[in-house]
Amino acid sequence: MENRSDLLNEQLLNDIGNIARVTSAEGKVASYIPELSRMSAELFSLSCQPVDSPMVEKGDCGQFFTMQSMAKIISLAFAIEQFGCENVFRHVGMEASADSFNSLMRIEMTSSKPSNPFMNAGAIAVCSLIFKAYKEESLKRITDFLKSVIGEENGFDEKVFLSEKRSADRNRALAFFMKSMGLLHGDVEAILDLYFTLCSLRCTSGGLAKIGAMIASGGTSVVSGEKLIANETVYTLLGLMSSCGLYNESGEFAVRVGLPGKSGVSGGILAVVPGRMGIGVFSPALNAKGNSVAGIRALELLSEKLDLRGLGL
Repeated sequence: MENRSDLLNEQLLNDIGNIARVTSAEGKVASYIPELSRMSAELFSLSCQPVDSPMVEKGDCGQFFTMQSMAKIISLAFAIEQFGCENVFRHVGMEASADSFNSLMRIEMTSSKPSNPFMNAGAIAVCSLIFKAYKEESLKRITDFLKSVIGEENGFDEKVFLSEKRSADRNRALAFFMKSMGLLHGDVEAILDLYFTLCSLRCTSGGLAKIGAMIASGGTSVVSGEKLIANETVYTLLGLMSSCGLYNESGEFAVRVGLPGKSGVSGGILAVVPGRMGIGVFSPALNAKGNSVAGIRALELLSEKLDLRGLGL
């Protein structure tokens, strides 16, 4: 497959952004977490971090937003590194799901563990595993790991955290249901606070691109050059991103974009081109499945222009 990475430049990203921005009118900013609804649907940024050269980015690149479900990449990578892949996946599955990201139907029907760690139930189970080991130190350990990946600490958005906590009936129901089934261990409210805080971590599209580049480079930080995660963790992340990263739109994303990805309801999408680069895109207007409309369009165009489709899938 032809490597067109040398075509990557600000003009290309600007052209892609101009086309992708138009599609944001087809979506709506998330409102089920009230604080997220305050974000302007007009915002857009696209960042590409090659594994061996400086970042290229365009748009509202200084705009912070919350990681939401994209933080599940970080918590899962941290958990696998600390506890081992086999132990983590005793608590959560590796299977794609046609259900929505906050569904509890599959657990109720099967009385088994959550389908995968990118659904809310699975991510809460991962947080339970981490909290059981580290208690009040859990958040610092995870954010220290994130800092080692992106080279900076951006804190968390307290207003979004409180908004999520107040509007978390569904996630609270998931957690207490799992607790009743013996799938969650420890203080449910403390575990949920950890989960909500991780969702509220602040980042930029550039930060997402650095996370993607760390995975693309086989687990090595593009900031420090340090090997942060094992090859097995990289393969696990790529496999799950390919099959489960965009909830029940993951199959369509695989066909249209052809890259492992992970989205969040703040409007961000993180994508990985193994061996080449990490990509971060941000546009808050979402489609009915909770994924950024303009973000998907931008990644589709970038994949087409640089001949990336299918790499790593």
